[in-house]
Amino acid sequence: RPALGFAGRHDPEFSRTLAKRGWVGMAIPPEYGGHGRSAVDRFVVAEELLAAGAPIGAHFVADRQTAPALLHFGTEEQRQRFLPGIAAGEVYFSLGMSEPDSGSDLASVRTRATRVEGGWTVTGTKVWTSEAHNNHFFAVLCRTSPMEEGRKHAGLSQLIVDLSAPGVRISPIPYLDGSHHFNEVALEEVFVPDDMVLGGLGSGWQQVTSELAYE
Repeated sequence: RPALGFAGRHDPEFSRTLAKRGWVGMAIPPEYGGHGRSAVDRFVVAEELLAAGAPIGAHFVADRQTAPALLHFGTEEQRQRFLPGIAAGEVYFSLGMSEPDSGSDLASVRTRATRVEGGWTVTGTKVWTSEAHNNHFFAVLCRTSPMEEGRKHAGLSQLIVDLSAPGVRISPIPYLDGSHHFNEVALEEVFVPDDMVLGGLGSGWQQVTSELAYE
């Protein structure tokens, strides 16, 4: 049956095989391991994979959403580190946006990053984090400076967090049939180095809203 890419089965072998055919990382430039194809080319292939219910859950978020974010906002070091692996169908990302009790109001996030030597420590909880138990990283929307009166969209940033880092606890949110796709991800003073800040400090809201266009 057709399924959303988020809900597609997590099958790393399929993702790697698809990448060898040139159908992952299609819109990533060749200098980063991609194929330099147009967004329309990628869209056509994605539509066919979705219609077939293909098991694209491993690479889907990284290819569709994280790769464009890295190209638009990432440093050259971040692009060199992550994009070739994404294009090869070997590096997988989740989204770190939604939080408990926040509904669709992303600007009300309570996850907080505190400045420490060499980086940040992140504490908070994210929910509905697809495939966090299988994926490698997620880009976390968090508050890096105090909320200002009447300006809750200010002071938000995105940090790339290693899902296997100390202080990360991943708990399943099972379906009624017991199967498992979504997760709650608790972060307890998780260290994130400075070079894993995605984009500009305080630019998280603008970045996330632009990323949502890819959905």
